[in-house]
Amino acid sequence: MQILRTAERLFATQGIDATSLRQISADAEQRNTAAAKYHFQNKPTLIRAIFDYRLDGIDTRRAQLLKLAEDEGRLDEPWHLVEVLVRPLAEQAAEPGSHYVRFLDRVCEHVGRDVTALPEIAGLDEAVAVGRLVTDRLPFLSQPQVRPRIRWAGQLILTALADLEQRNASADPRSDEPDTETFVVALIDAVTGLLTAAASAPRE
Repeated sequence: MQILRTAERLFATQGIDATSLRQISADAEQRNTAAAKYHFQNKPTLIRAIFDYRLDGIDTRRAQLLKLAEDEGRLDEPWHLVEVLVRPLAEQAAEPGSHYVRFLDRVCEHVGRDVTALPEIAGLDEAVAVGRLVTDRLPFLSQPQVRPRIRWAGQLILTALADLEQRNASADPRSDEPDTETFVVALIDAVTGLLTAAASAPRE
């Protein structure tokens, strides 16, 4: 557990490539500096283990929000589906000492900012399922139109919530920043607008 939390923090603050398994072992106060390598063999396995450690709680919260939207008859409204994607990560970002969302953003950076590559690395089955519900509600967009919007939406969510997590970790937060709930609602609005905006005809 200590190795996982240390790896998450170092990956989040330094980046994936800049962090070695040996450094993780040392920072986790393991007597054997090869402990991370012994337990996880390599970085991809360790990264997947961090996701496995965090996703149960996040996916449970996502399922609760999805059930609430269903009970309220709001499953046809993209805003509420985007909320299902955003709010569990925002709640994690607001946890004292959290590094998970910045870790997730660093993993995205590691794969070239391509959020569509994350499910292969991390699973993210619940997030993918909700994403499909969102795209099903965008019939006015063709596949070539909707695909980049999904990538941009994912990038916006991760970048914004990583900023929120960093802001919450700051010892001297800016006084002009919105409170967390205002921030989260504004992000849901922005992502929903990005996804649902009418498509303009290309210029000739």
